[in-house]
Amino acid sequence: MAALSLAAMAGIDATVGPAFAAGAKDWPTRPVKLIVPAKPGGGTDAVVRILATKLETVAGRPFAIVNQPTGGGSVAAETVRAARPDGNTLLFYHSGLLSSYHSGVYSHNPATEFTTIAMMPVGGSQALAVGPDVGIDSVEDLVTKAKAAPDSVTMGVQLKGASHFMAGLLMRDSGAPFRLVEAGSDADKFTALQGGNIDAAIVNTSGALQYAEAGKLKILGTVTGRPERDPGAPDYPSMVELGFKNTMYGFDFMVLGPKGLDPGLTDRINAVFGEVINDPAIQEQLAKMNLPISFMDRDASVERIVASEKTIGEVAAEIGLKN
Repeated sequence: MAALSLAAMAGIDATVGPAFAAGAKDWPTRPVKLIVPAKPGGGTDAVVRILATKLETVAGRPFAIVNQPTGGGSVAAETVRAARPDGNTLLFYHSGLLSSYHSGVYSHNPATEFTTIAMMPVGGSQALAVGPDVGIDSVEDLVTKAKAAPDSVTMGVQLKGASHFMAGLLMRDSGAPFRLVEAGSDADKFTALQGGNIDAAIVNTSGALQYAEAGKLKILGTVTGRPERDPGAPDYPSMVELGFKNTMYGFDFMVLGPKGLDPGLTDRINAVFGEVINDPAIQEQLAKMNLPISFMDRDASVERIVASEKTIGEVAAEIGLKN
C-alpha cells in the first residue's frame, strides 16, 4: 500500500494549511491534555503518568492527564475526535479501542477517523487470573469446572473490549462455556477477584504479579501476541504453551489526535514521544512494571494501526463480535 494512502487511512490530511506547520517545531505552546480512557490506578494510567513527567521535561510545557473511563473508551475518544487539530488534545490509550470499534461499543474507526501519531507495541502480556479461594489451580481446572456446569463460572472482562476478545478466543479454543460478565477496569477486576464476586478475569500481567506475590490471586497463564512465555513473567505458561493455540492477542499503546493534524506537527509530536519512550530511565521504569514498550516512527505507526485494525476485525468476526 502506498505511503499516501496509508496516511489518508490514518487521518493525516496533507491539504491542511501551513498555519500549524509553521509552528510545529515550537509545539507545544501551551499545556497539553492527554485524554486517557481509564481509571486512575490501572496499567494504562500508570504508564501515561510515567511518560507525562518526562514529556514535560522534554517539551517544556505541562501535560495534564484527564481520565475519562466511561463508555468503554468512547467518551474519551470523542473528546479527542472533536478537538481542534492543534496537537494540544491527544488520546493516550491502547489497541483495545480497535476492539471497541469492531464490537460496536464505539462507532468511529480509530485507524481512519483520527490522526495516528504513534504506536508503541507492548512486550508484556495479559494474565488469566482467579481468586485465591476458588479451588482452581490451572487453566484445565477452570475449563473442566465450566464444562461441568455451563454458565456457572464467571469470567470478568470489559464487555466488547480487548479482554472480551481474549476470553472469546479461549472459549473457542477450549469449548468452555464461561459466563462473561462486565467487570470494569483492571483495578475493579482485582477487587472483584479478591472479594469472590467473580471466579476469573483477564487482567494486565504486571499488575496481577503484585497480587499473586501477595497471595491475593492466582495467575493461571498469560495471553500475548506471541506463542512464547512473557519474559517478564517467566514462571507462568502462555495459553499457546498450554495447548490453546489460537489464544494470542497483542497490545499496543497508541497516541492519536484529531483527524486533520498537520503532518509536520504530527512528526514533531511523534519525535517528542519517541525521545521519552527511548529514554533509558523510562525504559527501566517500564521494565519494572513488566511493560516493555518499543516505539515506532510515524510511517511505521500508520502501517501498524492499519494492519491491527484489519486483524482485529477478522478476530471479531471469528468469535461473533463483529460490528
